Amino acid sequence: MPPFSIQKKLFPYKKINKFRPCVRFIWGATLRLRGRTGINFNFSTDLWWRLVRFKKEFNRRIMKVKKPDYIFICLDSCRYDTFEAADAPNMKSLGKLRRAHSFACFTPSSILGYLMNFNPIGLDMGRLYPYRKWGWLPTELRNDGYGTAFLTANAAVAAMDLSLDGIFRKSFTVHEFLKYNGPSAVEAIVEDAVEFLGGHTPAFLFLLLMETHAPMYDGEKVKVPYPVQRPSSVYDFQKRAVEFIDGALEPLFDALRDRENPHDVIVTSDHGDLLGPMKWGHNPSDLTLLKRSMIHYSEELFEIPFIRGSVAY
Repeated sequence: MPPFSIQKKLFPYKKINKFRPCVRFIWGATLRLRGRTGINFNFSTDLWWRLVRFKKEFNRRIMKVKKPDYIFICLDSCRYDTFEAADAPNMKSLGKLRRAHSFACFTPSSILGYLMNFNPIGLDMGRLYPYRKWGWLPTELRNDGYGTAFLTANAAVAAMDLSLDGIFRKSFTVHEFLKYNGPSAVEAIVEDAVEFLGGHTPAFLFLLLMETHAPMYDGEKVKVPYPVQRPSSVYDFQKRAVEFIDGALEPLFDALRDRENPHDVIVTSDHGDLLGPMKWGHNPSDLTLLKRSMIHYSEELFEIPFIRGSVAY
């Protein structure tokens, strides 16, 4: 994105308006040199990120702007329509519910996309957070003074960490992948998240919650979707799982209200799910019956909810 297109965001203060013509000149000169020589001059990109870092330092030192806490809550396999139908006042009070689309229909690809600072498809946002896109977000946040935590009961994340040379363990201050057992982990995860917030300011929390993923859990019982079940019953069960998660998140939202630090909360999903009657699940690599795939392409595989905002006081 050319610097001159967002100068008001980058330099909103009158005292440094004089830098804007310099930015325009350097960026324009770089584009002309690229066009004439075919050489990719990196100094314009470096200048752009120097200006971004300058803005952050200006906000922190001169304007005394606090770095916000970033809370990313991902409901594994949660469809847009079940979330929309659920009675979830805590999460829905954060902001406007928007329909987005995931990068993939299985967890590893979607999670890696989020952690490389990509927003879901279909939203008019360039990046999730004001850091470099395509970089590894946890490392950038740690370098900027954040405490970082990844909490989940999804064993696929532990396998992904092993296959990627321990990138999660190296870049997150706290990383819990195999600690949580039982049909539900959200209450234990929220307890650990609140404890983490108490010791880190600012903080980045990534919570991948499994109650909406098969086997689903609604606070009372577990449901494993099978092709013999009615799709409506599984749909209703995932909706109740969303409502259970919403209630379990209340201690975390209370902790954010009590903190003096500003915060930015995102609630979304990593992908959708098929709930029958003929096709079930979401992962094309492990769902087969009589050597035939249990899924097919459908928008429900990729439709996800997206809400962003602050906890209501």
